[in-house]
Amino acid sequence: MNLMVTGKGGKSGSWAMRGEQLGAAMGATVQANATTPGDLTIVIKRTPSAVVAALRGKRWVWDIVDAYPQPLSYQWTRDEAIGWVRGKIASLNPTAIIWPNRKMREDCDTGIPGIVLPHHHRIGIERNPIRETIKRVGYEGSPGYLGQWERVIRQECQRRGWEFVVNPERLADVDVVLALRDSGGYVARHWKSGVKLANAHASGTPFVGQAECGYMENASGAEYWAEDARGLSIAFDWLKDRGGREAISDRFVQRAYSVEQAAADLKEWLHDLG
Repeated sequence: MNLMVTGKGGKSGSWAMRGEQLGAAMGATVQANATTPGDLTIVIKRTPSAVVAALRGKRWVWDIVDAYPQPLSYQWTRDEAIGWVRGKIASLNPTAIIWPNRKMREDCDTGIPGIVLPHHHRIGIERNPIRETIKRVGYEGSPGYLGQWERVIRQECQRRGWEFVVNPERLADVDVVLALRDSGGYVARHWKSGVKLANAHASGTPFVGQAECGYMENASGAEYWAEDARGLSIAFDWLKDRGGREAISDRFVQRAYSVEQAAADLKEWLHDLG
């Protein structure tokens, strides 16, 4: 079967991971804005009009990861968010859907075939040596998403003599990875895929985050959760008392989801899809 992976392309993390990396691992042809469909075509995230026009009457799968407009969708209610997704599915009429987590599928499923496929972790991520004491806390992503969290994080780190680093060169260089956001509403809390936790699992770095569905669905039981300043303080105290090495269990690292595993899972499902 000639498998094509396409989408808007560009520099988004979703395109790089779900398009370029996952497509290559499956042996697919990967081309942004492709208008020559394969025997089966997977469209990642956004759906360019020229691509969709070329797919009329063809078999294609929509990977709906982060497909909603951002940041506009962060203001939506649950009903508004579900209405938008179901409306897009009805208008685009894909053969099947790839969902980023179980909660989004439960909310928005219209009955067509689908698979839940979490984000795989970053390729080539290095294993953290897990130092005995906590000295450095790291956050990957746009600092703008932290909002009021940034002040709280810096205060809590300062109290303990820890350094706070935004976008460290490697997760292996920090002793705790944070996944916190100041906004996002229903969409972010329930439909984000949880890639920050996937990277923490792969690197073996202790994780503190909000209990978003994408994280909870893939949690090992060794994660730490914080919804406010007090919760973050408690999580940091737990980590400080235990030390980085004692905070990680074997099952944490075993949860790491590689691109090879994701490709195998997706190829098996596509084979069953026919």
